[in-house]
Amino acid sequence: MRKIFSALLLILALGAQAQQDAHYSLYMFNGLFLNPAYAGSHEVLDMMAIYRHQWAGIDGAPRSGNGCIHSPLRRNQYALGLTIAGDRLGLTRSFTATGAFAYRIPVRKSKIALGIQASGTYYAQRNSDAIPAELLAQGYNDAIYAVDRNVLIPNVGAGIYVYGKRYYVGLSAPHLIPMKLDEGVAASMSTALARQYNHYLLTAGCVFGKETAPVKVRPSFLMKYVKGLPKGIPDFDGSLALLFVDRFWLGGTYRVAAGTDNRTGTAAIVWFEALLTNRLRIGYGFDYALSGLNKFARWGSHDIMIGYEFNNRNKRYVSPRYVNYF
Repeated sequence: MRKIFSALLLILALGAQAQQDAHYSLYMFNGLFLNPAYAGSHEVLDMMAIYRHQWAGIDGAPRSGNGCIHSPLRRNQYALGLTIAGDRLGLTRSFTATGAFAYRIPVRKSKIALGIQASGTYYAQRNSDAIPAELLAQGYNDAIYAVDRNVLIPNVGAGIYVYGKRYYVGLSAPHLIPMKLDEGVAASMSTALARQYNHYLLTAGCVFGKETAPVKVRPSFLMKYVKGLPKGIPDFDGSLALLFVDRFWLGGTYRVAAGTDNRTGTAAIVWFEALLTNRLRIGYGFDYALSGLNKFARWGSHDIMIGYEFNNRNKRYVSPRYVNYF
């Protein structure tokens, strides 16, 4: 019990300093969740889903999942996308639906996409779950935990995404309106935390290697800034991956919560993505915490992903070995 209590305190301390939105280790395959301008960038109807079990072995640790679908429209300069996401941390649950629209401008062999999104997030705090069933059976009652709370928060966001076949750069702000949350739903009674703060995200990646090379190299990164980070220093994910025969990605990521002391919130990550057919892909990522959390979360954190493309690329591209690098 002492270990669980200590771990929960550490989670709350990290939550006070870290991002409010869910963070996925397979972010490089999860572009629509980060940036509405990503919609349509696969040039086909694309679906993907990802589930994250963070800090396995700790009671009440975060569990997150989302599913995305996006596609260009018949007028190819327009694209639409939809993301459904759920998140659970301790007594708090959230459910978000986000619609995205992108306007894409061809520039030589690249495109510049401008995106906007509208979202609605349902927050619920199940205070009653804090009381063990044994105590409830004995008639225990605490007014603080007797009432569950919930609130619905609308918001809007925007982004820009510049990309070609071998590179991408994206900048986005998912929550342009700093909406205030209900006190019963906030992680703390502190007014400093009782808001849905904006996240400013910068992403980039590129691929090196000849088209026919059996092995290609792809570095990528994600930088995230949100108000409240210690010293105002953004969080940073840096990744390096190898692509084998245009079918199998094997990569590693180093995550740094740069504003914290003693490397709190830092992790080393290994991951892979495999193209099983020309349409179906799967992926998995494993995080190992390089902080005090590894005393409690000995089983690490896990990302599981599956994606499917509904259109045949061979109708659009000459080479049957075409692969989407991003």
